[in-house]
Amino acid sequence: MRSILPRTIQGQLILSHLLVSLISIALISIYAAGVLYQAGRAQVEKQYTDLGIAAANELVEPLRQYTADQVTLETLEALLHRRLDRYAELHYTLFQPSGNPLIDKSGVMPSTAEPEIRQALQNDSGKVSWIGTDAQGSRRLYLAVRLTDGEQALGILRLDVPLSLALDASRRSLGLLIATALVVALTMSGVGFFLARSIAEPIQNITLASERLAQGELGARVEAPTVPYELDRLAKTFNSMADRLQLLVSELRSFVANASHELRTPLTAIKLRVEALRSGALEDPPVSERFLAEIESEVDRLSKMVSDLLDLSRIESGLDTSKKTTLDLGGVVADVYETFSVRAERAGVEMKMEIQPDVPAVLGNEDQLRRMLYNLVDNAIKYTHRGGQVILGLQTGQTPDTLLLTVKDTGFGIAAAQLPHVFERFYRVEATRPRYGPSQGSGLGLSISKSIAEAHGGKIGVESQVGKGSTFWVELPAHKIS
Repeated sequence: MRSILPRTIQGQLILSHLLVSLISIALISIYAAGVLYQAGRAQVEKQYTDLGIAAANELVEPLRQYTADQVTLETLEALLHRRLDRYAELHYTLFQPSGNPLIDKSGVMPSTAEPEIRQALQNDSGKVSWIGTDAQGSRRLYLAVRLTDGEQALGILRLDVPLSLALDASRRSLGLLIATALVVALTMSGVGFFLARSIAEPIQNITLASERLAQGELGARVEAPTVPYELDRLAKTFNSMADRLQLLVSELRSFVANASHELRTPLTAIKLRVEALRSGALEDPPVSERFLAEIESEVDRLSKMVSDLLDLSRIESGLDTSKKTTLDLGGVVADVYETFSVRAERAGVEMKMEIQPDVPAVLGNEDQLRRMLYNLVDNAIKYTHRGGQVILGLQTGQTPDTLLLTVKDTGFGIAAAQLPHVFERFYRVEATRPRYGPSQGSGLGLSISKSIAEAHGGKIGVESQVGKGSTFWVELPAHKIS
């Protein structure tokens, strides 16, 4: 079933503001109507009660004299006319204590006194008010005041006015209140419109930018609003995500291009040698043997490259994070030192190991940390000339909760312009850095080392001077054993 609510956030916010305003106005008006009605009635009732009491006080002596046959009924009528006829909307009737009417403004005497008249004779206050209906069916406000001479009741003066008189002031006040409330409601709706627009417009911009991003427009961004704070954060987070996505796509494209280039070179070499073998090189055993050896070397290189790529993918995706255990990194460094000592000796490179006593343990994957060390030490030996030196170091970092692993060599060093790129995939610095080891690798060793360090919550870096050597360092968080 289709919803009757607006489909947009802006429409829903405007509708909610309008509904809240109207419901508030209705509730306030209902409550105010009752309060204003009671207040209006109380005001009119007090006004005419005071008038009735004043008139009754003037009538006491003449009415006592009338009872004693000292004045005529016309004297009482003249007194009432003089005192009350100025109020055109007011009707009055004078009753005897027995309830029989004595004087009526209209001249038409009521048949009998209402029960409320008798109440005025009996209650302590000597007055009573009520709402009733006259002979024409109009609702009126009635007031009855008892006239007494000491303890003796001389009569009852009843006043009545149209009930609308009591409500006129209330209606005017209520009308003013409703008009004010409507103005407030319109103002709130206007504020709600601008507020809804300020919220909906940035969301719409983010939505449009997301659609553009989904269509491949990687440069799509949104302008972050200053308010509200949440949408400002959302817009900035979206832009940050888009920047990251653009960077990842750029890295992916670069990776694909570099991988294609790196794969094409050995494949081309293999193809050329196969073609040479088919063209007759097979007939020349020394040449064919050399070509087959070169083909085997290129296949090994391809195999290692594919293996490195798979390992890099696994490390960066976190597939081996569950294999982390508490490790003595000093033992791992010692094992790597023993492994490469023979190779360093063959290359004419002196190897040293400097491990600080009682270094804390780390939480990590032993195979990955070993591979990181292998890559760093292997590169150090390759790029160090005979008579040079490679030093493996392990000590506490700048803070007690970190460990600093270093691989220092005295090789040719790396040019300053090359340093920011050494951890990039497939990046090689052979043009400025001569090698003293075997043939070139896949160009992924340092990239894999960087990924391993970051997968363990650490960081990796290099310091180097051309002609003086390089120092690769890895900072890892220490593992606190509880």
